[in-house]
Amino acid sequence: MLPMRRAAVAMCLLLAGLGVCAESARACNVPVFRYALERWPPAPYEVFVFHRGPLSADSQAAVADLRTRGRANADGGVINLLVVDLDATPNAAIKKLWDAAPGASLPWMIVRYPESVGVAESIWAAPLSRESAAAAVDSPLRRRIARDLIQGESAVFLLLECGNRAKDEAAAKLLETQLAQLEKTLELPQPAPGQWNDPVYDEKGPPAMRLGFCVVRLSRTDPAEQFFVRMLLGPKPPPQSAGEPIVFPIFGRGRALCAIMGEDLTADRIGEEAAFLVGPCSCVVKEQNPGVDLLIAVDWDAALAGQASAIPAVDPPPPAGLSDFAAAGATADAEAERTHLIRHVVVAVICGFGLLTLLILIWRRKRAA
Repeated sequence: MLPMRRAAVAMCLLLAGLGVCAESARACNVPVFRYALERWPPAPYEVFVFHRGPLSADSQAAVADLRTRGRANADGGVINLLVVDLDATPNAAIKKLWDAAPGASLPWMIVRYPESVGVAESIWAAPLSRESAAAAVDSPLRRRIARDLIQGESAVFLLLECGNRAKDEAAAKLLETQLAQLEKTLELPQPAPGQWNDPVYDEKGPPAMRLGFCVVRLSRTDPAEQFFVRMLLGPKPPPQSAGEPIVFPIFGRGRALCAIMGEDLTADRIGEEAAFLVGPCSCVVKEQNPGVDLLIAVDWDAALAGQASAIPAVDPPPPAGLSDFAAAGATADAEAERTHLIRHVVVAVICGFGLLTLLILIWRRKRAA
């Protein structure tokens, strides 16, 4: 979705000034991204499964998958799952949710933002299957983002491409150039001695404390990431968002800070968001900070504790900026091969025609003699 950040930041600072954040003095020199990574469990998304009567074996397996993936975190699940038998007369609110899905084929799955986000519309609705259940809570790019954050990136700047090559490449170049510069100029705040007596916030523990950003790109037409695209854009994206690349700074345990697009997508704005993330955390209460949690099925506590099995496995991405070059190279190679083939065919035809002409001349001379 496309949350407004400045008002939320102003509210956060106001509450901090009034003393609402009881622990703000303790956390004032801890970077926002680091505090969020260690201390802010993601808010659970709401997942509803509607059916009538007993579920089939495949549907039961899909529900079991949702339950398993949804319990990813030790301190709470990433989803709140509710399986609703419509024959059992659900309450009015749930019945209303089902009535808003005319023509849906049972069993049917609906996914909504966390209750704290305050968005009434559903993000996603689809027939229940093991494939649709997996797509809702997991995807290759979400695993990669989680892995980058777990391994110590201060933030992952996700570029949601619009499909216009010129605009997408310009946005990517702006991001990469500006973030590389910010890594050199920004500085991490240093906690005062004894201020942060926590073994997690320690250079010896994973991940090591450092300042770093990375960029990932997401095509809106990627079939493996359609749920992720919908989650980022929200159920009612503004019309202008369709033709513009959008940047989402993601930090902590998969929290999207804001959405930057159009005239706002500038070097200054990127610098402002990056400075906020690496700056001192003045509000330790997550809900008083800007951003929206993303649905990523990862056991963050176990991963941060160094449990290898909890760290998402991802396929190695292609070298940044080289994928198009590789595609162009492959096209050029194919074109060169085709040109060589045509050349050989032409030469063979000419040689064959010349040989045939020579044989005819020899035959005529022998006949004349």
